[in-house]
Amino acid sequence: MQSDVPTIFQESAEPGVINRDMLISLVIEQGPKGEAGRLFLEDSIKFEDIQEIRIEFLNILNIDYIWVMHNLVKLRLSNNIIEKIENLDVLVHLRELDLSFNHIRVMENLNHMTHLEILLLYENKVSVIQGIDDLHQLMIFSIGNNKIDDWDHVMYLRKLKKLRSFNVDGNPCLEKEGYFDYLYAFVPQLIYCRYKMITNKERQLALEQHHRTISNLEENEAKEKEEEDARRAFEKHIDLLSKSYVEYLDGNYLFEQMFKHDGEGRNLITLTEDTQVAYEEYKKTFSAICQELYELGLKEEARRRNEIRQFEDIVNGGKQKVQEDARKTMDEVMKRKSEIFLDVKTLIESMTGELETDVLEEKVEQAQRLSEDFNDFISRIWTKLIYKEVVLHEQVDDINEVFKINMTDMVESFLEAAQSYFAQLRNADAEYNDNINTIATIYINSFGTNDENKIPPHVLEICGDKDLLTNNLAASRDVHLQIIDGREDRMVGRLKNWLEKHVEKLIEEESERHRSGVLEISHFLEFQREEFDALQLQRHLSIGSGDPDVIAALEG
Repeated sequence: MQSDVPTIFQESAEPGVINRDMLISLVIEQGPKGEAGRLFLEDSIKFEDIQEIRIEFLNILNIDYIWVMHNLVKLRLSNNIIEKIENLDVLVHLRELDLSFNHIRVMENLNHMTHLEILLLYENKVSVIQGIDDLHQLMIFSIGNNKIDDWDHVMYLRKLKKLRSFNVDGNPCLEKEGYFDYLYAFVPQLIYCRYKMITNKERQLALEQHHRTISNLEENEAKEKEEEDARRAFEKHIDLLSKSYVEYLDGNYLFEQMFKHDGEGRNLITLTEDTQVAYEEYKKTFSAICQELYELGLKEEARRRNEIRQFEDIVNGGKQKVQEDARKTMDEVMKRKSEIFLDVKTLIESMTGELETDVLEEKVEQAQRLSEDFNDFISRIWTKLIYKEVVLHEQVDDINEVFKINMTDMVESFLEAAQSYFAQLRNADAEYNDNINTIATIYINSFGTNDENKIPPHVLEICGDKDLLTNNLAASRDVHLQIIDGREDRMVGRLKNWLEKHVEKLIEEESERHRSGVLEISHFLEFQREEFDALQLQRHLSIGSGDPDVIAALEG
């Protein structure tokens, strides 16, 4: 039977270290074979393109250097001596992780793998199932032959609603009778246990045994879910309002904030029934203005979101078209390369042995023509791809500029309307201030000069004379204006800052994309040219004749 141990490392006895050379060797060994493998080896290996790798039976002690393969979907690290789960933070796309047959004691550093569907920790030293709260996509979980001795993990696993297969054989927790009934009853989403399907009879018996506890648990979970749904809905609502820049403008929040910090204003409200009526009318007017601004903010956020969506559709469509054209062109390069390579190899192989001078010269000329043809071909392809990339870059820059202009107009239009609403709030406050002044003055004057002793003490403290009333009203208005102006400045500043940062990000992303695109094209074509040069140099050195005239001609 052929061993699954990678041949390049089968003899390793010392603790292995994951490094670049090891990964390259494994990628090559596990890559395609035959003609596909030959082409695979000829192309440079890009770690970011690797989606699956096996690093098994290599005596690995520490998980390291795997972050270069940040797009991995499957990672197998079984049959090593790993003691700690670490350095996997960037593997956010991982769907399958095999850490079986290692020395791991703690389940940790896994919660970021939110796409993980398969987790294998068979034959380790884990004593507690933990650290997978956020793995909501987990479907298969094997932790057999570990050191789990309690049943707490059953309720923990109940929360993983997509869990379908669970293996816990070989753990101390099974020593107490009734474990599997407990598991089947409280983790109803399970279909397989110990790699065997749970029968309807097993499930039904388990449910009957734990019926009362499950009934109470489900009732509590329903309440918790309702509370959690309400919390998430509220957070989603607040997030929407934040993006709309009108958070806390619906309802009476802003109004109440003014009087919360306005001691003089609260005292003036209690002066008479008329001041209380004036307060209620002011509150109604103020809140109505805020509500209109709030609804405008939501409407404008939807407009901005739609503008961004349209912009992204246009840009992504253009990028996709250029990428598809570039892919076809690169396929053309690979096809043409194979044809020319075959011709060159055939020509070089025919130049062995004793050849007549004119025959040799003719073959050398043919080789030179092939070389020139290939170089011309690569140059034309480079010009073609770079031209398309430059055109795309200029088009995206133009679209970015149009987006900036449209979005700036949209933002300024909204802010102009919003500022008119804030002006209405200030006018409403000024009108309220005048009303309170009038009511308070009439109330004080109603006592007359001979009735000063009849004025209630609290009234004397608020507006005992004209100067005191004026000062209290001014202090109250200052507080109100500070709250209103501050809210306006916050909206204007945040929205303008968002627009500036968003436009800057678009420019930076396109600049980086363009730079990477040019480098990718240049590197790809330069690699093809280097391969062709290496073919000519290496092939003619290996031919039997070793004729210096042939070598000199080919090198020329």
